[in-house]
Amino acid sequence: MNTIRFIFEISIFVGGNSGTLTDIPIFSLRALRRHKEPPALKNQDDPVKLQSDNRPDSPIPPSSSQHGIQTTRSIKSFEPQDLWQTAYDQLDEEKQRILSAVKATANPTEQLDEVINLTTKQYAEFQQNGNGGFRTSSRKIIDAALSFNNIIKAVAAFDPTQHAASAWAIVSLGLTMAKNHHDRRDALFESSDYLADTLAQCAFIEAKLYREGRSSHLQDLKNPLVRLYKAILHYTALVQKAQTANKARRLLDCVSAITENPLTELKASVETERESLRRWIELGEYLHREEEAENILDEIDELAGSMKQLTEQSGFKNLPIAEGAFFDSYVNQHEDFCLLDTRTDLLRQVLEWAQSEGQFIFWLNGMAGTGKSTIARTRGEADRDNARRLISTIIRQLVTRYQQLVPAVLDAMKTDLNIASKSLGEQFNKLLYQPLMSLHPDQSTTTVIIIDALDECDGEDDIKAILKILFKLQEIQSIHLRVFLTSRPELPIRLKFRDNENHQDLILHELPKPVVEHDIRVFLKHKLSEIQFERSLSPDWLGNDNRERLVQVAVPLFTFAATACRFIREGTHPQKRLQKFLEFQATGKNQMDKIYLPILDRLIGDDEEDAKELVKEFQDVVGIIILLATPLSIGSLALLLEKSAHEVSELLDPLHSVLNIPSDRGAPVRILHLSFRDYLLVTESPFRIHEQETHGKIASHCLRLMNTQLKHNVCALASYGAQREDIDPQMINQRLTAGLQYSCRYWVHHLKESNGHISESEILAFLKKRFLHWLEALALIGSISDAVEMINTLQSSTRESISTELSNFLNDAKRFTLQNSYIVSMAPLQLYCSGLVFAPAQSIVRKNFHDEISKHIKTLPAMEDSWNSVLQTLEGHSFPVNSVAFSPDGCTLASGSYDKTVKLWDVTTGTLRQTLEGHSDWVKSVAFSPDGCTLASNLYGNTVKLWDVTTGTLHQTLEGHLNSSLPRSGKLLFLSTPN
Repeated sequence: MNTIRFIFEISIFVGGNSGTLTDIPIFSLRALRRHKEPPALKNQDDPVKLQSDNRPDSPIPPSSSQHGIQTTRSIKSFEPQDLWQTAYDQLDEEKQRILSAVKATANPTEQLDEVINLTTKQYAEFQQNGNGGFRTSSRKIIDAALSFNNIIKAVAAFDPTQHAASAWAIVSLGLTMAKNHHDRRDALFESSDYLADTLAQCAFIEAKLYREGRSSHLQDLKNPLVRLYKAILHYTALVQKAQTANKARRLLDCVSAITENPLTELKASVETERESLRRWIELGEYLHREEEAENILDEIDELAGSMKQLTEQSGFKNLPIAEGAFFDSYVNQHEDFCLLDTRTDLLRQVLEWAQSEGQFIFWLNGMAGTGKSTIARTRGEADRDNARRLISTIIRQLVTRYQQLVPAVLDAMKTDLNIASKSLGEQFNKLLYQPLMSLHPDQSTTTVIIIDALDECDGEDDIKAILKILFKLQEIQSIHLRVFLTSRPELPIRLKFRDNENHQDLILHELPKPVVEHDIRVFLKHKLSEIQFERSLSPDWLGNDNRERLVQVAVPLFTFAATACRFIREGTHPQKRLQKFLEFQATGKNQMDKIYLPILDRLIGDDEEDAKELVKEFQDVVGIIILLATPLSIGSLALLLEKSAHEVSELLDPLHSVLNIPSDRGAPVRILHLSFRDYLLVTESPFRIHEQETHGKIASHCLRLMNTQLKHNVCALASYGAQREDIDPQMINQRLTAGLQYSCRYWVHHLKESNGHISESEILAFLKKRFLHWLEALALIGSISDAVEMINTLQSSTRESISTELSNFLNDAKRFTLQNSYIVSMAPLQLYCSGLVFAPAQSIVRKNFHDEISKHIKTLPAMEDSWNSVLQTLEGHSFPVNSVAFSPDGCTLASGSYDKTVKLWDVTTGTLRQTLEGHSDWVKSVAFSPDGCTLASNLYGNTVKLWDVTTGTLHQTLEGHLNSSLPRSGKLLFLSTPN
């Protein structure tokens, strides 16, 4: 499973209302006070009419050096008009109708608060990304909003019809657009700065000079203000009209469709009136609240600095993540995206879902090759194939967007230093759920978590747990959160979705054939045109109808079309490779044969003996690549296979159509599509990979590599008490190379999958020589907690034919590991000190590795001959334990304590899964429901709490009871009271 793919953000908050993501005009204005004269506008039909000579119909106000501001008797009798309404009355009926609809939802104070809120958020994001170039614009926008707000509060009659509020909505809209269009952020921010500044300055002139009668030229002042208001309202109406008209299309590339003429018209009107108002504007300079605006930005600077310092000092970046799972990660930069005019209806549905208040999860499912990952825009591997790093990867990305999460997440990490290695439920509750619940509500944007190929997750239980916690996230109200999932329609996933209605699904392989055919045709046209351009081919290089033949044989599989294009592109003669590919379409037995046999057939020549050798080399190398638990680089593959890197590279070179083979020898080789693996495991061609046999080969390669490279104190640490957290990770990676680390982590997995294709004697020989060195390596790479489970797997995998010697060794090894895994996880070399010293005298491990006991220990303590009945001791409660209970499947133990907590333990490994906190009194007893999904904890204070075992969250608190028990159905809780 590619557990976490990426997180993207969709802004849907526009001027206080949910609106379209598209068709929002791009502003490209300049600051009013600093704007240069534009070139003359010729032959332009300007609906905002000026005088015929293009000059204002009022004189420029007197310079302050010539005249003072005068108040006369005629001014005292002057009754000011509503200038915004006057401007509105001069618009045509269509513009008035549009603005009336906007005005119905506009509130001046709310609009101004929204502008300040958006500006501070944008500025905070710029600071976070190291971009400090927006401080001036941010200050001016906040400055203008504060000034305007003061005016409308002080002058009750100002803009009673609230037309100015619709203009401020445009400022808010521009700031909102800047979130999603980073390439146009400068223009958007600058335009919002300009429009806000203009509105504030005109408001000052109207309120302080026109309405208070402080000028002898009131009529002269009124006319340019009305014309300017009319131009602003005219532009506002055009913006709103375009936004509404295009809302149904949702095409992101239409953002700037209406920017040229309307903006030019507005700029021309502003420039015409600029000189008329310039001197009035100069009088308003003192009004601007620059100090207050600066204080707001200073607070953001201080917060951003403290957050950065806190993050760096706390080691937050050490929170483990699934590499390559981040949105726009380097690993995924060259992967396919949906082309323009493909998947249009599907993408429209996804965008509408993301913006809606409807279903929480969108489940995109379909059979292999139908394009699920391309829509999700990512592929997966290794750490993304299990749930271990799911929560930490999600939270690492969320904190980059919501810095307010940092304190709560850091607090959880400080409270439990090992939280990142705890159960999925406890990680979810403490690292994700609780921090999100503590956030101040912010519904202005939608954050979508995308999880690709859930069906490829290791283990059905993990899949169920992931779905459970994802549905739990719908309780979050602090941010507008959504989850986008892709998978094949496997039974466990279908059943879970059947039980929860809060989802929307779409089945790719049930899309109408014409729709799929159209999308594949567009894709092939694009890719084949690229090949023509790159190779300087003639326009008719494809020949008659060949592209259409490819379309027909590809439907419904996008992977067919993509593989065909990669195959054609790679060779020196694209035309010949195209013909070769098409020839196989008549002979292939099924669609997978038609995709992959043309590629594989080119590996072998006409010589039969050479062909057999090449096929064997293919099976040895590619067979290992497709069955690896996590991808390895060419260098690591060479080490594992005992080949040179050149040999491996040469063999893989013809396979770029089906494998991602980086030019960097240190980067992993990946399968381009899972269907290639599926095909090789079932094909009847000579290239078939025999799965169990190949797993056995990989296990043998791993054992050989570990036998030759593992040793006592492999990192040459100076002290047996050296703490793992103090060891330089780079040194660990140098001493334990990627191939060796892989062998330590996965040799048991390949042994199990081989189903007996490796000899018992080979396993026993390795354990007797390298068991402790293997545990040391696991401890160094942070995987010692997996050791007990791997020993259990060894016991179960060899149970039918296991010898007494191997059985006894594994039993002793398990007891040794259970007793020492905790201390070894902190100080790996304690294996050779406390581990061996305090093992029973007759312990097989102790006797086998007696010579490796630290020479610093001169006298060994007397120990019992054999292991006692204590399998392991679970420590962690701070007060005595009152009650314990096993889950119905025997895998989990719950312990209730006087320390007012309940702890859930992994019975197999003895590791703490999660701690249930929130009890107000001592925990008297605990009990599991028969299905193991719910835990009841009974407190001395006559209270019962019901907990979700998977997520660790509290379901319900029941007050006033003395005793409780859960019946077999698990649906009722029996309670007894004093009555």
